[in-house]
Amino acid sequence: MSDYIIKSVSYDILEEAFSMVMKVFMEFDAPDYSKEGIEEFKKEIIESEKFKNRFKTGDQIMIGAFKEDKIIGVLAISVRNHISLFFVEKEYHRMGIATALFEELIKRIKQENSVKITLNSSLYAVPFYSKIGFVATDTEKVSNGIRYIPMEIVI
Repeated sequence: MSDYIIKSVSYDILEEAFSMVMKVFMEFDAPDYSKEGIEEFKKEIIESEKFKNRFKTGDQIMIGAFKEDKIIGVLAISVRNHISLFFVEKEYHRMGIATALFEELIKRIKQENSVKITLNSSLYAVPFYSKIGFVATDTEKVSNGIRYIPMEIVI
């Protein structure tokens, strides 16, 4: 499938990206979370003006996959090389979009010699991250109801 493009997500369409993230989160990640974890994700990510402002200041960048003008996938990373969001719409799973987003990220940060990228994976996404080279750095953790496995990759 190549009828999509990968490009930076501009701040003015951040709300559209967050809406897609929430939809995918509720379908794939929320079933593994407690009610507290779902509320924490909403409060600290989806509804957080502080988090959204990080995209305005450049402390976070977001790369998106677009089919026509619709966002179908996003990857967000902080200046500390920690992936904070990585979601693809259900109907576009297993079509190489997440891998294409990750490859674009690698292209953008490859100027540095050896870079470590970290993330906290939902239980659902561990097989994908393992497939693209991430390794678990610890066992499953729970923080404010959010279940995750810390992972990293060195590129």
